[in-house]
Amino acid sequence: MTRGSTRILTRFFVMAIALAMAVPILARADEVPVRAKIGIQILSGEKVMRAKSRDRLKVGDMLRIYVHPEHACYVYVIHSDQKTATLLNTVEQRVQGSSLVMPSLHQYYQVDGKSASESFTIICSPKELAEVSGTFEEGLAPHVKWAAVQEGLTEQSRIDLTQVSDRPFAIAGNVRGAGGAGQAGGDPFSSRLRIYSGRSLLVKYFAFQVRP
Repeated sequence: MTRGSTRILTRFFVMAIALAMAVPILARADEVPVRAKIGIQILSGEKVMRAKSRDRLKVGDMLRIYVHPEHACYVYVIHSDQKTATLLNTVEQRVQGSSLVMPSLHQYYQVDGKSASESFTIICSPKELAEVSGTFEEGLAPHVKWAAVQEGLTEQSRIDLTQVSDRPFAIAGNVRGAGGAGQAGGDPFSSRLRIYSGRSLLVKYFAFQVRP
């Protein structure tokens, strides 16, 4: 083998290695991040607060869930009392050109104190998730069954969900909720929501400890 052919083969192997190293980078670039403004409003007596990812509630506290996807997507809102998980928006998950407020701009969920732990999971996905709809065929599922599905989806979406993106974020003005519609501009809480991001889908989890 001549020196010339040796140099050609060397260049070939270098190019092949570089291409192999670039494939994972290209694959990651294809995973378009999913972003949404998400928050839970707590009304405790006359005090209005924004829920943290892990927080404490009192019996009688009121909750309202806000989801503002950056783009049209499927939104799933699941509540669990650690025994039974419930898909709260069973009628329609597709959110397009609107923002979801649950139960509505004029209503709240109330903490009844029957469980010492309450959790909410908000999922935003550009495509319908068969694993979610399959788990909640009747709207309800054992907590253990749902927890396994949630763990897999959370791992799939894994990036730093605590980061607030600096990229401009525009949302539609229409508000959709189970109890009726309104205007986003009429609720100042919605303007203070944080932006969360996920890889290919977004999973945001809130866990609450309930005290008397």
